[in-house]
Amino acid sequence: MNQSELREVALTTLSQLGRLPATSYHEHAAAAYLSARCEAMGLDVQSDIWGNVLVSRPGSESGARGLAFVAHMDHPGFEAIAQEGDHVIARVLGGVPPWAEESGAPVIAVVRDKDEAELGRARDERIPGRIVGKAAGSASSLTKTDERSVVMQFDDQISYLPAAVVFDLPDFDLGDGLIQMRAADDLAGCATITAVMAAAAKFESPGAVYGLFTRAEEVGLIGALLAAEESLLPRDTVVVSVETSLALPGAEQGRGPVIRTGDSATTFNNSAESYLVQARANLLAEDPGFMCQRQLMGAGGCEASAFAAHGYSVTGMAFPLGAWHNAGPKNTIVAEYISLDDFAGGVLLAVEAAKLAGTDPASPSTKRLRQPVGGKERQSLTDHN
Repeated sequence: MNQSELREVALTTLSQLGRLPATSYHEHAAAAYLSARCEAMGLDVQSDIWGNVLVSRPGSESGARGLAFVAHMDHPGFEAIAQEGDHVIARVLGGVPPWAEESGAPVIAVVRDKDEAELGRARDERIPGRIVGKAAGSASSLTKTDERSVVMQFDDQISYLPAAVVFDLPDFDLGDGLIQMRAADDLAGCATITAVMAAAAKFESPGAVYGLFTRAEEVGLIGALLAAEESLLPRDTVVVSVETSLALPGAEQGRGPVIRTGDSATTFNNSAESYLVQARANLLAEDPGFMCQRQLMGAGGCEASAFAAHGYSVTGMAFPLGAWHNAGPKNTIVAEYISLDDFAGGVLLAVEAAKLAGTDPASPSTKRLRQPVGGKERQSLTDHN
């Protein structure tokens, strides 16, 4: 696939995912969409018992090490759990800005018919509403938890509980060089991986290429931890987390995707990072203007840390993100945004890395360090000993 085709696959996927509002534990529609899209590409698609979606394309050499790209389908939001008079009690799922509890922020309840056999394909009803304030008093007995909870009021009755509730923000908006949407985190990662798998379906590599879409990342990396714990990916697989992460000095918007050396929990592996470093070198050889950054992005955690904790070799790439978790200036709730050029460059970087699956790339510095120390240098130490 050429660059134009890759970009079209990635943007189409991202725009369509944006129309499927989801939060932790309510990723069914996104999972169904990603599964159907990858199946149409002729790829093998399976779901584990936890609802994680694994897409794979086998390698050309038996026993060669595979490369997996991982992203999550959920975004911080709410789950409506109880009706109390004219109000609804909802628990907070993930890193929702604290001022949302008092702001009167507009929200949408996404209600699916729980009697529908295939939840992912069921039509949903969107009911507008707003946050009234923090839950208190009887709310604690309804939630039976110490989790944050809020009171909401909706224009119509919610017919089925529990129900996902998200901020009433644009699904997807493209303009002025930016992609703005309710949940760039981490639908941008999911769309990138879909483009990688579309490309992988058309080329061979010695090792297998995997795309893993996980659930409930925002509430503790739950889907990724279960996938790692149960070896959903072969244990020798190199894992690449594909995320968005808060823009910061050295990881700035408009300067290309970021090769992520670590997150708030873990520093990643040099050997795994070499796949991305070599991919960057290949792209620069073709286009000296290709932009790519490298930085430890510690504002939050990502799924690489979940797999690292279970013994996998991991690395990451990220898109610098504005309005992380919908936190706007002056305690507002706004759409997240990433650079269109960063996104397009990240797709190219990930696809180029996928071509290296089953090889053993090494960065120029690593290759240099692996060279034997020369005789002259050895003799200098001996002479001065």
